Amino acid sequence: MKHIEKLAAAPEDVRFDGEATAAPAKVQGGERTPLADGFSVVSGGRFKLETNGRDFVRIREGSGHIKWARGEFPFSEGDILLVSEAGEYEICGRCRFTVIRRP
Repeated sequence: MKHIEKLAAAPEDVRFDGEATAAPAKVQGGERTPLADGFSVVSGGRFKLETNGRDFVRIREGSGHIKWARGEFPFSEGDILLVSEAGEYEICGRCRFTVIRRP
């Protein structure tokens, strides 16, 4: 089901502190670092993503909102979000976040 929700904690199998698997790359006005199960991003203000599965997003610094087909969802530093089957979505706000992807 398509939805975005704030979680009290990440599921046990989702670890946001993985090691980088490659050097950071400049992408969409920010910087993206690949991780074993996902990636970490330092965003310059807008970062577009797409998922047909589940993205677990941890906001490490900053605040803003996620813009998607069904509207906007606010976030702030420390939030853990589940973005499920959302298709294209955009993280808006100067922030640093980590995404772990699951089918």
